[in-house]
Amino acid sequence: MKSVQLISHGLRRINYLYNKKLSKELSAFELDHHFEVLLVLATQEKPVTQNKLAELLQIDKSRTAVIVFDLEKRGLVQIKINPDDRRQHYVSLSPTALTSIPNIKVSIEKINQLAEAGIEQQKLSTFFEVSEMIQQNLIKRDG
Repeated sequence: MKSVQLISHGLRRINYLYNKKLSKELSAFELDHHFEVLLVLATQEKPVTQNKLAELLQIDKSRTAVIVFDLEKRGLVQIKINPDDRRQHYVSLSPTALTSIPNIKVSIEKINQLAEAGIEQQKLSTFFEVSEMIQQNLIKRDG
């Protein structure tokens, strides 16, 4: 009988190891894996709503709210309520977080270089292409 292999198993292991290394590298910032939120906010030209942030991060809105609240407590993001629609909360980076972004990017580059060591650029490109195709296949099947 043929053994069934979950595609997600290998990807989950890569994700775990990558994030473990990255968390260790960024431990001085005490971000608890929330560095991705800061990086996404850093690419925005203006504050975004929590709903838009959830969409950009591809996580649910309640999880986003918890993360944003935590980052606000740490002084890394600022939240402003839309005076026209009090249900909307705009999120932006604090000045403290803005100064941390270059260091976070350097740390990510360091871990990326570690992860990519010894792998030909063509193979990396193929890996990312195939990953994207798998995502698109699963998205198409959802709809």
